[in-house]
Amino acid sequence: MFDFKFDWDESLNVGIPFIDEQHQELFSIGRKLEQEILTQCMNADEKYLLKLLCEIREYVTYHFYEEEKIIKELNPHLFGKHKNEHDQFIAWVNSIDCVELLQNPQKKLKEIKEALQKWVFEHILIEDRQALLVEIESMI
Repeated sequence: MFDFKFDWDESLNVGIPFIDEQHQELFSIGRKLEQEILTQCMNADEKYLLKLLCEIREYVTYHFYEEEKIIKELNPHLFGKHKNEHDQFIAWVNSIDCVELLQNPQKKLKEIKEALQKWVFEHILIEDRQALLVEIESMI
């Protein structure tokens, strides 16, 4: 997977403003990861690293819950597959070893960033757009 900057672009919008705002927040978290990697975690103490991991876990869980409510209502035939993908990503995020993160933050943050980057390309840009744009197009 190639590297990219977590810079939001309007072309990434799915057309549902509060979901787009939530996706932008995921990009903001991605930028925090990028900054720590670029600075080799120079100023990141244990408290900050654990707080960042908690932020990722909490935000992903919150966002997926909100998104699933919409998909279940608008496109119920896509809900099961979508929820399953969300559940798998949540399980992965929750499996991140805090001790390993604190022992080797540069390596672990890079792994987390790469997973989030992969998620953006494989889920947000494809699956979310399919599940959320389908309804918008049918309303026009």
